[in-house]
Parts: sequence; C-alpha cells; structure tokens
Amino acid sequence: MNQRDLDQELRELGKANADKVPDMIRHRQEEVYAALESLPMMQKRSHHRKKSVRSVSLVYRFLLTAAAVMIVAIGSLLGGATVSPTIAASLQSVPLIGSLFKLAADDLGLQTLEESGLADVVEASATHDGITLRIPELVYDGIRLSIIVTRDGEKRSGGILDQISTGNGTKSKYPKGAIHSFDAQIDGRPIDGQDNGWNMVLKAKRTSDPNTAIYELTPRSASQQFTSALPDAFTLTVQIGLEGIEEPFVMEIPVRQQHAKVMSTIQKSREWRGHKLTLSEIQFTPITTQMLLSVDSDDQEWKRRLWFELWDDRGNVLGFIGGYGEHETRHAEELRYNVLFERMAKAPSSIKLKAFLPEMEDPTSSSGHFKLNERGEVIKNYINELEITFPVDQAVIQKLYEISSETRGDDKS
Repeated sequence: MNQRDLDQELRELGKANADKVPDMIRHRQEEVYAALESLPMMQKRSHHRKKSVRSVSLVYRFLLTAAAVMIVAIGSLLGGATVSPTIAASLQSVPLIGSLFKLAADDLGLQTLEESGLADVVEASATHDGITLRIPELVYDGIRLSIIVTRDGEKRSGGILDQISTGNGTKSKYPKGAIHSFDAQIDGRPIDGQDNGWNMVLKAKRTSDPNTAIYELTPRSASQQFTSALPDAFTLTVQIGLEGIEEPFVMEIPVRQQHAKVMSTIQKSREWRGHKLTLSEIQFTPITTQMLLSVDSDDQEWKRRLWFELWDDRGNVLGFIGGYGEHETRHAEELRYNVLFERMAKAPSSIKLKAFLPEMEDPTSSSGHFKLNERGEVIKNYINELEITFPVDQAVIQKLYEISSETRGDDKS
C-alpha cells in the first residue's frame, strides 16, 4: 500500500534564520514572556482560568516582570556576544509558572492547556550520571498523545534535541546530553505497527526552552471513519537514550483519554479537471482539529503534490500538526488522508478547506525543497475550484473549548 507521510515532507520546508542573539538569552526571554502572558492580568480569556492561577500574588508578578526586564536588558547589552557561565546559570534559574505546554511553538491547542488544566500531571523521572529526565505532564485527547520531557543536571553541551550535521547525507551526530533515541510501548506493545504494535507515528517538537521537548504520538492510519488509535486508559513505557550516558532512562506512566470531542459528517466533494476532492468528516477536541478527506485522480504525481489548509471564518489559518495518507486498496486512484491541525482560538460558524500546490525550488521536480517568497513562506498555488466551505455548530464547539479540569470535575490536587 502506497503511503504518504506529510510530517516528513514538511521537514523539507526552509525557514528564515533566527536573529543573532545568544541561544541562552533568546530561550529565557521566550520562557519569561510565556510566563508573563499566563498571568491573569495578561489573559484575554481569564474567565475560565484555574483558580490556582488567579491567585498569583502581585509580589510574584513584580518579581517575574523584573526578571523579564533583566533578560531583555542583558540581551540588548550582549547582542551577539557569548554568554558567560555565571550569566548562563542565572538565566537558567528564572522560574516558570504553570504548565510547560505553554512553551509549545505554533500549537495553540497545547498552549491553552495552561488555562484549562486538562493536562495530566504525572511527575515521572529517572536519573543517571548526574542528569535527570522528567515527564511532568502529558495529555491524550483520543487523537494525539503529547508528552513533555525535561532535562536537568550537568554533562550537557547543547539543547535536548540538538543534532550536529555531518554533511554529505551521512547520519547526524549528537552533542553530549542530547536525546539520541526515544522508544515507546503502550501496554507492552510497540508503537510502530510491527509485532502486533499500535501503528502510531512518533515525532519530537522543539520548545522555547533548550532543556524541554515535546514528544507526540499520532495515528499512522487514514481509515474512513474516526476511531481512537489507543485504548481509553493504558500504561506508557518510554526508554530514552542520551548521548554520553550508557544507561537508558526508563519511565512508566499511566495515561487516560480526555473524552470531550465533537464530530461532524460532511461528505462534500469538489471536482476540477478530472481531480476530485472529498471531505468526509471533521472532529474537534479542546486541543486538536482532525479531518478525513480523499483525493481521487489518475495523475499520481499531481495527487501526491497536493497540500491542504484549514481556515476559520475570520480568515485565520490553523497550524498544521501532522498528517498521513494511504491509497485505498480496492481503488488505486483514491488517496485517503488523516490530517491534524491545531484547535481554533474561537469557535467559528463555518470552516473552509483549501487545496494548493506548493512551488518547488526545482520546477522540474515533484520532491525536494519548496520555493519560498521574500518573507520565507512557501509559495502556494491555490485551486479555488477545490475549495470546500461548510457550517459547524459554533455554540457546541465553543462549549467544548471552554471545558477545563474544574468544569469537568477533575481533582488535580
């Protein structure tokens, strides 16, 4: 069965270089900004924040603001200079408030876990040779399992997910203390679909903190209907390898599914020049938007080049999380997709699915690097004839988005 991994293709995208500010300064700036934004006076949606967050004292707010000013000032003075060990140690000690999921880049669903409190606090840890790995939080919404991994201690020379490119297509190396392997089992079964496994995809996501990463499990399936890829409750066993440390870090964590979700059957199709796009179903959770669709075409190359975006009724494009495509066994012309996007900031009254063909750096090739504009964005050729707009129940989705650990009746103490 031919398959298409949208995550792997997305890694080919080029991104503009970050400003030339020392990594330590930049990371701690971003962390403190995130912490400041989590305070009640900085929140636009504070009406359903947790009471524990509302009770942050004015003194603590002042101290945190002072820390942020200190970091900005240091960053301005140093510019591109190297950070001294003393300053580095001081910056690393600046505290963060609330959920570490707030550090997730370009993923509104995970960032809102700070407000809702829906993430499960597990506090698993393992220590070897002076380094401690922790899994303090995770969340499973029935679609994706997101896991926070943090690192503390000495004997490290880079970020937790850093790699050193060796060039010439050879395998990357890892700095001391970086994760070089991450193996997971669910109820004792592997996640990769082999040996009666769960057929899931594992990927790592960087955060604004060099010592914090997010690992995510998503389904490697494009079935014609929504089904949870994993049980409602299970035991997750992870085995993590760090460069320079011989013994693996092993942790076992109980996981439960957050059941809140809204599903809608769409079954809308559009056709253009012999190509047919069909949107079958869409599903919402407090952190994820999932859709099932299919592309029917005799042109295999065109079909595999087609990409998708999801827009709300305010013109906002939902962030892409991941996706998987596979050919229908009995119908070779049909390519089915299971595509994941972040949640929306506000519940919409309608949603728009757009299809586009990205331009390639090499116009004669159907693979490789995408062509970027002057802003560092992929050049997209939208196909208006394949656009699908459909209504959704705004009130129901908004109620879903306002679910928290308090309204759900969880005891997080």
